[in-house]
Amino acid sequence: MKNAKHYVLFVALLLSNLSLLAQNPEPSFFIVETMKATPGKEAEYLKAEREVWKRIHQERIKLGLITSWSLYAVRMPSGTDRPYDYVTVTVVQGWKKLENPYGNLLASDVEKLLTKEQLAIANETGKLRNLTQSNVFYGVDFVAADPKATTFAKYQMINFMKVKDEKAEEYYNMETKLVKPMHVEMMKTGGRSAWGLYSRVLGGEGQPFNYVTSDFYNKWEDMAVASDFQKILAKVHPGMTSKAYEKKIFDARSMVSQELWELLDSAR
Repeated sequence: MKNAKHYVLFVALLLSNLSLLAQNPEPSFFIVETMKATPGKEAEYLKAEREVWKRIHQERIKLGLITSWSLYAVRMPSGTDRPYDYVTVTVVQGWKKLENPYGNLLASDVEKLLTKEQLAIANETGKLRNLTQSNVFYGVDFVAADPKATTFAKYQMINFMKVKDEKAEEYYNMETKLVKPMHVEMMKTGGRSAWGLYSRVLGGEGQPFNYVTSDFYNKWEDMAVASDFQKILAKVHPGMTSKAYEKKIFDARSMVSQELWELLDSAR
């Protein structure tokens, strides 16, 4: 009950403060599904996503059910004990579409979209990969170096955060008022192409993380672009020391882990 009340209050805070939501009253939700490819079936799985399921997602976009769909490979960390190798992200607008992201798309409609071979592949997808987890994230905030960009960034550095319930507002203010302006200024010198903040819908104390930030990059080498941190800090937050800046960040959250995703395919 405590978590449920906290979530309602936090969403109310977001709805009253985010200019993004003022422009678009329908909030963005991100359905994130993690996949572990069946050993020896990785190429078949990717073919199923790119040549079969992508066609279905394109139809969902055409029908206005979803906004976009993306397929990512997890590049880091790596190793045989990694819990998942691939991630799909489906974006929907509003609670109503989140409730039923496939709408009235029937099996008969799918049959018309696909050849018999593709339909057979769709029906066998469960044997090609294991869907390890499905989560929904609420789009809290986002800023891009080029707001008119029409393509997805090639890479995303995903930062998983654990925030205590009583620090939710402090964390929100830290990310949006302290850190976000720094990201905006850093984007002017190149490197990062966008930054986003997302909250996990439904969680609880037992979950390893409840918020995610994402740093977007168009090219691999962009991740190595360095900015003059002290100069930017002095411009964005005059009088604040780097020690004070870092303390506000560390006091508001714990970074649990990071992952590097590479975009393989998308539809929008």
